[in-house]
Amino acid sequence: MPRQFLAGELGAGTISVILDLPHRLAGRKPDVSTDIVVAAASIGLAVICRAIVDIFTPGVIVYAFVFPAAIFASLVAGARSGLLTTAGCQLLAWYFVIPVKRSFVISTPDAIGLLVATASVALTVWAVSAFRATSARLQEEKERHVELLSLALKEVDHRTRNNFQIAASLLLSRAAGQDDPRLRDELQRAAGRLQSLAAAYSNLALSSADLSTVLLHDHLREICDRVREGMLPAGVTLSFDAEPVQVPAQVAVAIALIVNECLTNAAKHAFPDGLGAVAIWLRPDGDDALITIEDDGVGRPSTGDAGTGSKLIDVLARTLSAEYTIASGTTTDRGTRCELRVPLHGDRPGLTQSAA
Repeated sequence: MPRQFLAGELGAGTISVILDLPHRLAGRKPDVSTDIVVAAASIGLAVICRAIVDIFTPGVIVYAFVFPAAIFASLVAGARSGLLTTAGCQLLAWYFVIPVKRSFVISTPDAIGLLVATASVALTVWAVSAFRATSARLQEEKERHVELLSLALKEVDHRTRNNFQIAASLLLSRAAGQDDPRLRDELQRAAGRLQSLAAAYSNLALSSADLSTVLLHDHLREICDRVREGMLPAGVTLSFDAEPVQVPAQVAVAIALIVNECLTNAAKHAFPDGLGAVAIWLRPDGDDALITIEDDGVGRPSTGDAGTGSKLIDVLARTLSAEYTIASGTTTDRGTRCELRVPLHGDRPGLTQSAA
């Protein structure tokens, strides 16, 4: 079945290339010139094949190469080119192949055969040209349909993103007016999560085949920029290093929420003196994507119950069938290191698609 599918795809691709050839040629020369060029090339191929056959069996199957030449010209450039090819091939066959050779003198039986063959080729040219026109029309309708769907999807994404941004702005506005620091902190966290969701719609890879994937490295870079500008103290640096990874949109949203929670925790708790550094790495690791968030702050508290953010991370990690680990102490012997290992293939429940 895969071989049959591949053969069908190759066949469809070949026909598409053939049907698109006259459009490319027409951009350089007028349509009539294109038809003449294609007809001349088709006649030339027929003559070469005829000459090779005549070396071994002179005069056999007079019209053997007229049909394929006319069909090829009709597929590439349309009915006019096919008819020109038919006329040229038939005249050459009449003069060089049909007795009396090198003369337009022809017997009645041969004349009838020539007329019948010409009518048959002309009918074939009409059928092939009709197929070509229909295929071209269907291709144009398909392209228009895909364009309309893309525009509609972009509009939906735009409206959804705006709704998330409006909700996040309302939460930030409410947070600014709160005297309770804990309530203000929770509202800001909620706004950050909504902004992470909005960013996913900004980074939809609409050029992909299924219109539903996200370039994860671009998505996480946008989140890092937002956190760097709006949450980190001036004395804290945030670096981001990533290799290209493409994942389904819903997976990117979950990963982004986890990264957002980790960055938010670092911004809020890791640097009481306002100095330090945070680094994020994104790497493909075998069949997984490995996201590492590391800071050189004061480290995790030794005791304390898990907050809302930690519970959210655990739920999201289970949804992705991902492994999430957090440890105190990093390469600088201080701070916190978080690692999220997400499967990139559908053999685990969390993901259904892989993209490199």
